[in-house]
Amino acid sequence: MRYPHIPWLPLLFYPALPVAAAVGLLLWREWPPALTLIVPFVPWVMALIGAAICLMYQRSQTMALMLCVLVATAVWPTLARQAPWALGPALAWWSLIYTINALWSERSSMLLDMAARIALMAAGAAVIALIGKEGLIDVFGTLALQGKLARLGVPVEALVALLATGLTLTLLLLRYGRPQQAGQWLGFVCMAWALPRGAEHPIELALMSAAALTALCISLAHEGFHMAFRDELTGLPGRRALNERLQRMGRVYTLAMADVDHFKVFNDTHGHDVGDQVLRMVASQLRRVPGGGHAYRYGGEEFTLIFPGKTAAESMPHLESVRRAIEAYQMRLRDKPARPKADQVGQRRRGGARGGRSSRPLRVTVSIGVAERGDALRAPDAVIKAADQALYKAKDSGRNQVCAYGARRRSGGN
Repeated sequence: MRYPHIPWLPLLFYPALPVAAAVGLLLWREWPPALTLIVPFVPWVMALIGAAICLMYQRSQTMALMLCVLVATAVWPTLARQAPWALGPALAWWSLIYTINALWSERSSMLLDMAARIALMAAGAAVIALIGKEGLIDVFGTLALQGKLARLGVPVEALVALLATGLTLTLLLLRYGRPQQAGQWLGFVCMAWALPRGAEHPIELALMSAAALTALCISLAHEGFHMAFRDELTGLPGRRALNERLQRMGRVYTLAMADVDHFKVFNDTHGHDVGDQVLRMVASQLRRVPGGGHAYRYGGEEFTLIFPGKTAAESMPHLESVRRAIEAYQMRLRDKPARPKADQVGQRRRGGARGGRSSRPLRVTVSIGVAERGDALRAPDAVIKAADQALYKAKDSGRNQVCAYGARRRSGGN
């Protein structure tokens, strides 16, 4: 299922599973005694698993966030017993550290980056310890929550920090829409719920911290999956995803290879930036192919379309439809000297005269070769090779057309 207008929504599904499981356990009133003994050790197990995944992917940011969760889980009960006056400032500092780590991009080696992040965490803890009980009371004693907010039992400085962090992480999720942001957001929600109650409900704190660590692990694994199976430029599934899909196809399917015509000319004439725009435009049109087709980026300017359960004859009208859509799409290029520096001026020009007087239309076409899986073409490699042969035939016959493997007639518009 696609979510073109809310691209981040599917990213919450997999990390939300451990959170839903943790909430379900909290609502389950009759716990077996063995489960109560096991739960406090679960965050440590998940932290070890998460550390291994972070080392595998060289992700110091996620490891630092996991460390924030684990340290809070370990320290909070002791802090509540020995220094209850520090719970509010400590929660505010934890929230601030979580935000900094979420915003702090990875720019150096993992070892140096982790050392800097740990030093920042230790500096905050040292500041709270040096100021001491009396100093913190003097600073925050004049601030107090009134009315319904006071019933939350969260000091005002901690509440402000939690709300600011929640807003920041929500904006990051909406802005970037990556699995990493989804895991960070869900991990924070779990801890923001559990930490204020952690002194009185240590089992709940352990359970929610385990859910937060699991959400971070799953989001990191999900992002690794996207990096391996998703093409970054076009957003389409990549060649590895295509190979995986072909291994699970049934007896009947049609495969089409599509290639952008004269793509080298686009790059040589207009530059690689325009070439990237062409690839993104073609990918967006192929993604909308009707008839139940699925688009993949095969490599370079070449794409693959698969129609499960359809013959070549049934797939040809849908391929013709997408070929015509690409041909009819008008890309307009403006000369660099004529481009306005101010965005508002550019918007007025585009709104007043379609593309502006200085814009030049750019025509893009594709050639498509089609092959159907059958008795003569059983293996996926054989179907791909046959579709490639049909693609070469389309190129040799004048481009901008759809050719089927073994067919004498061709369809197209050139």
